Amino acid sequence: MSNKFIFMNQMTVDPSWVTGDTTVLLGFTGYGSVGTLVLNHIIEKMDVTSIGFWGSISWYHKGNLETPITIYKLNQNSKKNSENIVLVSSRIPIPVVGYDAMPDAFWRWLSHEILSWKAKRYIIIGGLREDVRSPTDDSWVALIPTPKYTELYGTKRTFRDNLSMKGPISFLLTEGTAYDYPVLAILSYCNTFDMDNDAALMALKELEKHLDIDLKSSKLEEFDTSFLEREEFEKDIEEDFEDYDEVEDYDEDFDIDERFDPFRSYKGNKDFRRYGENGDDLEKYK
Repeated sequence: MSNKFIFMNQMTVDPSWVTGDTTVLLGFTGYGSVGTLVLNHIIEKMDVTSIGFWGSISWYHKGNLETPITIYKLNQNSKKNSENIVLVSSRIPIPVVGYDAMPDAFWRWLSHEILSWKAKRYIIIGGLREDVRSPTDDSWVALIPTPKYTELYGTKRTFRDNLSMKGPISFLLTEGTAYDYPVLAILSYCNTFDMDNDAALMALKELEKHLDIDLKSSKLEEFDTSFLEREEFEKDIEEDFEDYDEVEDYDEDFDIDERFDPFRSYKGNKDFRRYGENGDDLEKYK
């Protein structure tokens, strides 16, 4: 992987914030926007301090400087383990699957960067499509621990066989398994492209059990992005990725001229249906 690619995606963060007693939480815009909804709820409802950034635009929200992907320290420790909590959240939609998805090269780089912090454990939140559930399954949340996570915390896998994963969840789990990192994925069954608040709430309640922290899960709090100018945001994202086609090892299926619309992932199925046959084939993600 070329130095230019690493520089282009450089994350501004002091890794000393993450110690051997830190749990890193991650959430991005996959199916149902579950990961983004859960972490944004925590950021809105809990006392946090921003400590790291990625992206070429920024803003202040509740006194914190933020960027499209922002890293926060949760100013509250776990009751059981007294561990520190660090959050890595896409504050605005950065699609993982579908027609507008970010290239795999980006998620691979991000996973490498985050795992290089060598935290105590990593927990990533995401969504699973409801139509791949077993008809006899009465559970709405699936867990996927790496062997190291199971060894340390006793968590068993409930995710069924023969289902594929994509994006940061896949990269974190494969890297975590190969290099013996404790990684856990909490996946809630959800609507495919609609913002599924109910699925996010179920994932949030499951996360509470693993962290032993009150995450104020009685009602989901959303982050209002309406203050951002859509045209300005799209221009900045274009500048961030204008050299992708010159970088070795990038995702060959990624066309810079057919880049994602980060705001459309919050609008529901109707926007994806209009692409018709040009849309992404979701069957390959089953």
